[in-house]
Amino acid sequence: MIVRSSSRLVRWLGVLLLFTRPTVMSAQTAAPSWEPVTEGRLLDPQPGDWMSYRRTYDVTGFSPLAQIDRTNVGDLRLVWAYSVMDDTRWVPTPVVANGLMYVSEGGGRVLAFDVESGDVAWIHERNYPEDIRLSQGYMRSRGVSLYGDKVFWGTADAHLVALDALTGEEIWSVPTGDYRTGEGHSHPPLIAEGKVLLGHAGGDVGAAGIFRAFDAETGELLWKFHTVPREGEPGYEDWAGGAAPPLGGAPWNTISYDPELRLVYFGTGQPYPWASTLRGPGDALYTNTILALDVDTGEKRWHFQLVPGDTYDRAAFESMLVDLVIDGELRKALISTSKIGWGVVLDRQTGAFIHAFRTGFDNVITGWTAAGRPEFDPAMIPDVEDMDTGVAFPVCPHYHGGRDLNSPSYSSATGLYYLGINNACMDVTFSDLDYAPGSRSYRGFSIRTSAVPGYDHVGEFVAFDPVTGERVWMYRTESGAAMTAAALATGGGLVFGGTADRELFALNSETGERLWRTRLNGDVSGAPVTFEVDGKQYLAVGAGGRIAQATSYAPLTETDLPAGGVVWVFALPE
Repeated sequence: MIVRSSSRLVRWLGVLLLFTRPTVMSAQTAAPSWEPVTEGRLLDPQPGDWMSYRRTYDVTGFSPLAQIDRTNVGDLRLVWAYSVMDDTRWVPTPVVANGLMYVSEGGGRVLAFDVESGDVAWIHERNYPEDIRLSQGYMRSRGVSLYGDKVFWGTADAHLVALDALTGEEIWSVPTGDYRTGEGHSHPPLIAEGKVLLGHAGGDVGAAGIFRAFDAETGELLWKFHTVPREGEPGYEDWAGGAAPPLGGAPWNTISYDPELRLVYFGTGQPYPWASTLRGPGDALYTNTILALDVDTGEKRWHFQLVPGDTYDRAAFESMLVDLVIDGELRKALISTSKIGWGVVLDRQTGAFIHAFRTGFDNVITGWTAAGRPEFDPAMIPDVEDMDTGVAFPVCPHYHGGRDLNSPSYSSATGLYYLGINNACMDVTFSDLDYAPGSRSYRGFSIRTSAVPGYDHVGEFVAFDPVTGERVWMYRTESGAAMTAAALATGGGLVFGGTADRELFALNSETGERLWRTRLNGDVSGAPVTFEVDGKQYLAVGAGGRIAQATSYAPLTETDLPAGGVVWVFALPE
């Protein structure tokens, strides 16, 4: 269904903001000409473009724009804002092309805005089935992708949908799975080589992971890869003899691509059921794993398992592709930080381990072997004898992680890797209750969120040297609130981030000095992005999403979390 309406605008509490209410308008009025989003534009975007989730295939989250810089960032002013319908788990990343901004909502809507005016160009609304809450993609839509003249959207009811970028009309829709198993799409796809590359959520509730490639013109399925092996596939023997079949391993988050190597990279989530005490022994391939697949065939080139035999939901996140000089040699590197409180640097051609570095407080992993296998403190790993004893394991980090969906950013100008870190723990008590294969939403343990001993804060925004793993500088707010927003480094010598207690901030990317901040309506739940339209640089971000790490960690810092998602757009005054 297409809705064309005027914007519902936010009145900021306590501050008088004056908006001109946009008029009802067609998409053609908002964007009189459309330059197709070609493969060439995605491979080498113009400085003002932000057309995919992390802007570029290497997912560095860096913009070369420099109109907003260290000297004038303090002059940023609100241009417009829009209140969306999501108020829980909303982690938006807007994408922008040809003067239009696209944002999705977890409840089943995609919205297009005129960047300069804030006018709503169109709204596409999908009618979800009544039992849509069975899908783990529901109320978790993080964005859409652009290619040609289409908007590509993975839906909660397990479909890949292509919309007309100018009108919002549906062009085609193809099924990708069964949402009733928990499978649904929460993350935007990546489009490369004419293929729509798409994972899915649902591993938390027992859906078995599958990564797929579709033809961008027709929606035809080209290939698929099982991220937990089926019987007869390599890796299945690692699960054989356990108490549960291979489940979980959902490829639910960010995808990257190396066009020279023609490799697609993505991470997978935890096994199911979560607790190893319920699954039996084994590494549970390919859960908690970085995978590299051939873009043409879907064949696995290599894999690197961050946490073999996981219990505590240590999902692998994006694989950032950066060339680094290590021991005097230029390496095609891959940087991945995850929930474990550590990061790893790998050779992205082979998957070979280069080194690991600690990102936040962790008491489970004590070190790494030369081959890159984590070494665990045995006191933190449960055994069958620990079931139903009432004994609590003081595990750090919390299962929402030393980081969660808040993506990092890398600046080639500084050579630094920027990331919001959260330090928190959980007291874990194991129980088998009435678990039976096929049950949903079964962790095998209960938790109580707790503070890191001796810490008076949760959130830290850190600049790392990825070559050495050393912290170069660290910023935290006076409240110590959790870091919730993705990082955004720019050519203006800035890096942006945001917190659970409504603070959107800009720091000097070399020193960490705070140069600007403002308070938004709620937790800064989305990814800040920056782009240029008609020679003017804009900054956009979503807030008020009440995301998981915000709600879980808020009691530790007495942080209030108002509900209600809002898109905010800033620029320098004329």
